[in-house]
Amino acid sequence: MKFMIIFWGIFLFFFCVPFPIFIYMVSEELATEPRNSLAVSYGYLGFSLLIWGYVIIFFINKLFITTFKEKNAIRSIVQNGIPREAKIIDYKLLKYIPKKNMNLIQVGLSFPNLSNTVIEHKMMFHDSKPHEKRFDVGNKIKVLLNPKISQEPYFILSDQKVGFNSFGIILRVAFIVFLIVYVTGLYYYFYMRESFDFGWRFLTFMHPIIFSGVMTIIYVLVFQLIFGRLLKNTKEERILFSGRNAEAHIISVSETGLTVNDQPQIMFQLSFKDFRGTEHITVYKKIVSRLNLSSVPKKGTVQIMYDENDPKKVMIPRGF
Repeated sequence: MKFMIIFWGIFLFFFCVPFPIFIYMVSEELATEPRNSLAVSYGYLGFSLLIWGYVIIFFINKLFITTFKEKNAIRSIVQNGIPREAKIIDYKLLKYIPKKNMNLIQVGLSFPNLSNTVIEHKMMFHDSKPHEKRFDVGNKIKVLLNPKISQEPYFILSDQKVGFNSFGIILRVAFIVFLIVYVTGLYYYFYMRESFDFGWRFLTFMHPIIFSGVMTIIYVLVFQLIFGRLLKNTKEERILFSGRNAEAHIISVSETGLTVNDQPQIMFQLSFKDFRGTEHITVYKKIVSRLNLSSVPKKGTVQIMYDENDPKKVMIPRGF
């Protein structure tokens, strides 16, 4: 999955940055006269500055501001987190790093959430002391829940360390510098090449200064709206870490017609009573592997979790 994300990221980035310039340089003839009026050309210039300004701010936010916010959030959990005892119910060694004598592992944990409902959750992290075998199945560890349910992360290990990867920070700084230099160079190069003392009147919507910026925004939205949702379902995680459980009656089960990577989306119509005794009817949609379609319950009851403040929001925590 990680390789595919990197591959498609590089592939889309190629179509956002060098490809529009290459097509323009090959297909467009160098114009020695103004292409637009002064007002239109400055409109295009302002539009391009807005686009590139948004792109630069977006990456600064994602690469730096969000990272610092997450670090501060972890520090806050260390100070104010709600302690829970978690039982290790699953252990998987993903990779051994001999240089650091460190294991990359995935463990399954079982512990009470903020509503004291016992939940199960898998997490992946580096074990810096594998010889201690702290994360063997059956062992118990301390975790801290984030009392601010609208803020990630939702929990941490009680002895979790907070720090920055110096090499990673250098790469991020280098990327932002490259992006700023690229955008500045884009304006400078084409202005010197095509202005002919007419200022910015060579700009059109399909000019690389504008069109590559538009393509980059599309690239950003694709990864933000599509890949982000595939990799993480924030709404369900919030319900998992703060919601209550209930037994729901299955009214109907059907396919919505939507597929993701050829995996169908299944819609459940459910009825249940919350802890106050109030009955609710709601709909829950879930992407299910075709290999597991036979195990999807069609009738009877199923265990769900629901948002106490908005019981219409539910999830089915057990996979199928």
